[in-house]
Amino acid sequence: MKFKSLFFIISLLFSLNSVANTVPTATLPLDLSPQTLYENAHIVVKAVIWILIICSIITWTIFIFKSSQLISSLSKLKRAIKQINPNQSFIEIKESLIKESALNKLIVEIEQEISSSYNSYDSDLIGRIEYRLTHKIKQMGKIMRYGISPLATISSVAPFIGLFGTVWGIMNSFIGIAQTHTTDLYAVAPGIAEALFATALGLVAAIPAVIIYNSFIRYIQHYNDQLAYSSATLQLVIRREISQSIKGK
Repeated sequence: MKFKSLFFIISLLFSLNSVANTVPTATLPLDLSPQTLYENAHIVVKAVIWILIICSIITWTIFIFKSSQLISSLSKLKRAIKQINPNQSFIEIKESLIKESALNKLIVEIEQEISSSYNSYDSDLIGRIEYRLTHKIKQMGKIMRYGISPLATISSVAPFIGLFGTVWGIMNSFIGIAQTHTTDLYAVAPGIAEALFATALGLVAAIPAVIIYNSFIRYIQHYNDQLAYSSATLQLVIRREISQSIKGK
């Protein structure tokens, strides 16, 4: 439906252009700069322009703050993973990690479950630890995704907002023709220019939002994968210690 509407509008623009070319036009040049288009635009088109500008500002604000957070968190996580040695004991791994590390949160979950089990290394302990670690990783992933949902909304809505401004600009072109009783370029050009300007702004707002959102999703997925790898390593260490504890009994 969206593509049919765009095809109809583009066909209409070419039709208006062909009609305008058949009628002698004035010799004075038209000023169709972005500033002039905004100043002469209908109030509805101005509202569309400002909405799209705000959407673009939101997109780049999220990009600046969220990208720094994601890059920093992933970098710290990778440094912490390098400190993990599956051949070490749980206590040794704990002491090798810095307190600010994301892996330290997984360590805390393991310690809390062991403490809740009265420090008893039974065969069911690893299942409870696995559940808690899986739940914690989901929580941490949710925190990392916080704040990027507006990008998905902007990438979906901005083209339609621009399309609305396009339709309104075409309407102004017809109104100009009706009021002047002519298809002179001076009657139809402002409305057509408004329409194309709104379409361009819609794309300018939507395209970066799509690219940034998809990039963030890939970063977050990689972050979750690294957490899952770390969780599996910690579970391996705990399984080994449980086995040793059971054999010792």
